Amino acid sequence: MKNLNSIKKFIFLLSIFTLSSCSSLGWLKFWDGEDEEEGPTQLYSVSDNRKLDREWSVSNGNDISYGRLIPAVYDGTVFYINSLGYVSAVDLETGKLQWSKNTQDIVSTGLDVNFKTISYGTLDGSLVALSHTDGNEIWRSSTSSESLSPPANSGSHLIIQTIDGRVAGYELKTGKRDWFHQTVLPSLTLRGTSSPFIEQGFIFTGFASGKVAMIYPDSGAIRLELPVAINEGKSELERIIDIDGRPIIVDNTLIAASYQGNITAINLRDGRPTWQEEISTVKDLTSNGNRVVAVDSKDIVKAFGTATGAIIWEQEDLKLRKLTSPASISNLVVVGDLEGYVHLLNAQSGNFEGREKVSRNAITEIISQGNYLLIVDTAGRVQKFSLK
Repeated sequence: MKNLNSIKKFIFLLSIFTLSSCSSLGWLKFWDGEDEEEGPTQLYSVSDNRKLDREWSVSNGNDISYGRLIPAVYDGTVFYINSLGYVSAVDLETGKLQWSKNTQDIVSTGLDVNFKTISYGTLDGSLVALSHTDGNEIWRSSTSSESLSPPANSGSHLIIQTIDGRVAGYELKTGKRDWFHQTVLPSLTLRGTSSPFIEQGFIFTGFASGKVAMIYPDSGAIRLELPVAINEGKSELERIIDIDGRPIIVDNTLIAASYQGNITAINLRDGRPTWQEEISTVKDLTSNGNRVVAVDSKDIVKAFGTATGAIIWEQEDLKLRKLTSPASISNLVVVGDLEGYVHLLNAQSGNFEGREKVSRNAITEIISQGNYLLIVDTAGRVQKFSLK
């Protein structure tokens, strides 16, 4: 078994090297020389008005990360998977293991769990569906390429987005591909994709072309497709405008942001942009009250008014600390960093309300669910916290 795992890890690392040498750029941030010499901002003492209370901690034994291995919560259970294909289910309240399964896949996405089905994508270009009760395989189908973001489940179809610019819909019961939508990729892109999600009966996602789309899940027909950014740079690098972060919907307005481009709000009633501001980001967006919050490519946290796009506040004291996508809980915006710290910011002002050292490893994901947070680090540890 150890030899098998070693072989899988070797293939995994070789695949990363090979695929990242093509026309996509993996996990690169184009900071100027001054920022690189400056390094991550040093932390200073902050108030502890709010604190985190750890309720449980589990590990998926992951020591390699390829895509965003985001856990999923469904029916009182937390599901998580590592890059070597071990999927586990633990009780949300207690963290007690319910079951674990070795799929023997090299996994490149996080999980989606909905309609009693676990789904994920693999490095070799497969979409896999498992039973949520025991992890047994229901079906697997080939995709056009590998995916780096979790699938979405509409109840009739599983939808997956692949790095070749394609979104495809597979029948939930059988795995048969019913449709696909192909976009034209720029000659150079970042290595990542937006995460498709289902809301208001439609699929929403972003593309490397800087466009967002609203798609019918049963047919793949396009309801709406609009640019968030336009590639006007002089060089190939300057023309990279990928939308890799997950957009959000607030009050029937779709808000999306791109790398080296804009954050744009689009009225879903008429498809018209309502406001637009410059930003460069590859992270998911979050909203809190009347604010939409983004982390830009230099790790400056910014809050925009959801109605007008006006910048309400900027928090620069975490610059270059390799922050996670922001999450919202209560009246706080939460981000994790490269040293295992979780920072609690006041959503109205951007001021620090607290800080917790929760890991010796970098934080990769923070998921907000109701009144608690799930926090994932590079060692594959999943922890549940509530607010004090």
